[in-house]
Amino acid sequence: MAAHSVSHRNNQTYWEHMSAEEWRDEMVGVRKMIGQFANIPPCEVKGMRAPFLQGGGDNMFQMLEENNFLYDCSWPTRAYGYTDAEYGLYPYTLDYASKQDCPIAPCPECSHPGVWVQPMLDLEDEWYGSNPNCPTCGNICSMLDGCVIPSDLTADHVYNMIMKNFLRVYSGETDSETGDFQRGNKAPWGLYVHAAWFFGQEYHWEGYKMFLSEITNSTKYPDVFVVPVEAGIRYMQNPLPMQVLENYGKDDRNPFGCQSIEDQSNKFDGSHCGGSQSCKFELDVERETRYMTICKNAPENGRQTCPDEDKYPSLGNICGGNDPCLDCVP
Repeated sequence: MAAHSVSHRNNQTYWEHMSAEEWRDEMVGVRKMIGQFANIPPCEVKGMRAPFLQGGGDNMFQMLEENNFLYDCSWPTRAYGYTDAEYGLYPYTLDYASKQDCPIAPCPECSHPGVWVQPMLDLEDEWYGSNPNCPTCGNICSMLDGCVIPSDLTADHVYNMIMKNFLRVYSGETDSETGDFQRGNKAPWGLYVHAAWFFGQEYHWEGYKMFLSEITNSTKYPDVFVVPVEAGIRYMQNPLPMQVLENYGKDDRNPFGCQSIEDQSNKFDGSHCGGSQSCKFELDVERETRYMTICKNAPENGRQTCPDEDKYPSLGNICGGNDPCLDCVP
């Protein structure tokens, strides 16, 4: 799981210029909310993504380093993605200077030991002629739902667009200028998408499912795993030969293992919530009524009720008065 802020303000300048303390209020704040209201141990929230991919440079990474976050996944790359995705970057730490390009400034310039970066390899969409730097290319999109398909709105078209980007990383492609074939380096390749992209446009969902069905064909793609960011970083911390991964199978010793998930055992047993309850809040400033569903179980084996209607969880009042409102303490 990852943090994505408390306020999600639309003003990108706000995120660009925040101090480390302000980043802490947003990201540690939402981690505490998840711990309190979903009764999930806060240390399970291991990463973050900045709203609108607007990172905060060294201030943001200082906050990650000082507050027990493992990784960030907010940093796009065009130089190692887009039409050059066959050179994709693998996850790396900021122990040393990064060679990654900086499409959305500011980017970190200092060392932040132990903090991982999962680069967002930019995609190429189907809006040909829209990029003045490459008239024969589609446009650049870091998020799948930012990719444009101007015509032929079908599941097949969605599938073909996603597969084109995937195969650049997985197989490689022929350089249009030199005619040489460059093999893909199989860098971890993310499809980042808001859930709304799947609603109202059935062909999005159908094309996406076609893609997943294709790449999970173990005969064609024996070394492809669909995993969360944290699992990929666990593998980078302790790389294992393919034969070992195959021998482990679904076992949880495999960084890509899913046995506990399938068995709904250990931390995935589903009993932590203890039932849900809907909480009503009246927001005076917005003159708005909001509802939030929370778990009946509270952290540390207690039970919790809804915060008061005038105590909507927000910056400065993270848990709305509910206790213990804990953060991650490794």
